[in-house]
Parts: sequence; C-alpha cells; structure tokens
Amino acid sequence: MQFRHNTEWADDPLTEMHPRPLEWIEHADDIHKKVVLVDWMLGNRCNYACSYCPAALHDGTIGWQSLEDVVGMIEALQEHYQEGLGSRVWLQLTGGEPTLHPKIKDILSAARAHDMKVSLISNGSRTERFWQAIRDKLDSLILTYHLEEADFEHVRRVIAILAEVIHVQVNITMLPDRFDESYDVARKLGQEFPRIGIVMKPLRLEFGNELYPYSDEQLSKMRERMSSPGRSGGKLRHPRGIMVRNNADGSRETFRPNEFIMRGENRWKGWTCDAGIESLRIAGDGGVFRAVCGVGGRIGKIGGDIALPEGAVICTKESCSCVADILISKFKWD
Repeated sequence: MQFRHNTEWADDPLTEMHPRPLEWIEHADDIHKKVVLVDWMLGNRCNYACSYCPAALHDGTIGWQSLEDVVGMIEALQEHYQEGLGSRVWLQLTGGEPTLHPKIKDILSAARAHDMKVSLISNGSRTERFWQAIRDKLDSLILTYHLEEADFEHVRRVIAILAEVIHVQVNITMLPDRFDESYDVARKLGQEFPRIGIVMKPLRLEFGNELYPYSDEQLSKMRERMSSPGRSGGKLRHPRGIMVRNNADGSRETFRPNEFIMRGENRWKGWTCDAGIESLRIAGDGGVFRAVCGVGGRIGKIGGDIALPEGAVICTKESCSCVADILISKFKWD
C-alpha cells in the first residue's frame, strides 16, 4: 500500500481515505512529494582521498558505468516513475567524483532529453571552464567542501559561476580537530553568498551510525544558519527540503535532516517508509536498491532485470544515517 500522497486522513475506516497514522514524517513543501530522488553512484574514482572517507568511496576499484547502461536505466526510470506513477525523477549523480566520468556531459544530456532533473554531488575541483560548459545541464549542485583537500578560492569562484543560474548547496565536512577552520569557511561563504544553502555536516565514523566525538558547543554551532536560501515559490529548485514530524499528541515539528542525526531521533525501525517510491539508490557496481540504506534488499542491476517498486516498505534498520534516506516520507501506524 502506498501512503505518500495523502495529506488528509479519515477516522472512519469505511471512507476512501486511509486512516490517520499514529505519527508520520512528511515533506514540508508539497512540491517535493512527487519527486523520486535517484541517488546514483557512477563509480568510485575520486581525485581526493580524505582521511574520513572509506577507501571504497574513492580508490577507483569500481570502473565507471557505461553510457549504454546509464541511458538504458534512465529510460526505465522514465517509464516506471514518470509515465507510470506520475512522479518527477531527479537524478543525484555521485561517486567517487562524478565529474570525472568520461561521458558525464552525455549523461547530463540524456537526462535532459528524458525530462529529468539533475544534481551533482561534487567536490567542485574541476576547472571553471568545465563548470561553465555544463551549468545549463544542471538543476542544482551539492558541493562538498573538504577542508583537507579543497582550494577555497577555487571553490568560491565555482559557486559564483553556478549560483547565478541554479540552486547551490555547500556541505562543509566538520572535522572535530579542525572545527574552527571549517566553521570559518561556512561563515565566509554565507557572507558572500547569502542565498545559497550551507550545511555544516557532522561526520560519522567510517560513514556508519556513530558520530565523531563532537563537543556540545560544536553540535550547537552546526545548527546555526549561515545563509537564507530563497523559498521554492512553487518551483522545483532542488529535490528535497526540510521535513515535518507529526507527533502522536497532534503537535508538529520542522526538522532539517542533520537535526534528526544530531538529536539521535533518526530511528524508525518498524515504520512504513516510502523508500523505492520517493527514492532509489544505484550503487557503483550497478546494483539497484530502494534507498541508500539498502532496505528491502537488492532489486536488480542496471543492464539487467530490475523490479522497480510500486509500494512502500517496512523499515528494518536500527537507524537512518544517510541524509537522502532521512528525507523520505515515513509512517508509524501503531
């Protein structure tokens, strides 16, 4: 059963509406309720090797997916989600460093040809000329600022090029032992680019469930807002936004995804989750899953048979650690 489109609930089980869940988490902006966010890892080659990043995410041991397989998957997504379920597909291409894929421009053009939205999760290290060449093929950029490797002035120029035409979000990885430096980067970017999104991103040990040992002061600082991105205004400017938690007592709370993690409130085992309906994950080896967490197991592989989901799934995970997975509608029924 699929619940994601309901904003009205009935107490009478004989009505056509579904009964109200005990608690639920939904998108604050209705425009995001009809978006399928496809988190797509094109390969694991990266020109950075950050200390906190597992080797499997940057060592190049997985070859780039072929253009043929990628385009075939784009066609399948269009048929299933856009034509079949009436949703809009938003591809979120990642790696490794996705801009290093030798056919990245062709991939972006194929997504455009199939009426899809596209984001890149990138370290922003490619040349200014490269970003000028592809910015009209992007709808948003999530630029991850890695203090150990990044050139601040180069990143600043890249933001200036892209923020003119698309939504830009900068995720700043907050190393506890270099916290003040990272915080200063967030402050400087917020002052120069007040309309972009800036997220001070808490790091998890080995990208698992446990946070690095941040102090209470550091956790508090990461909740500060360094910029004020414009509201959507009914336009699909980015694939996700903030979430609203509807509590059993009837109260409502608005959360940014990192707040769920920092407050330890990212545990929804046993809830109904729209993973596979609002989201999809394509791993570097081509394996396809409902979400980054892998709930429900592998459902196929690009270039082969794939059973794309038509309904929700019951969460079996002890915690929800990935931002992309947190930003999925969830329902608790008893």
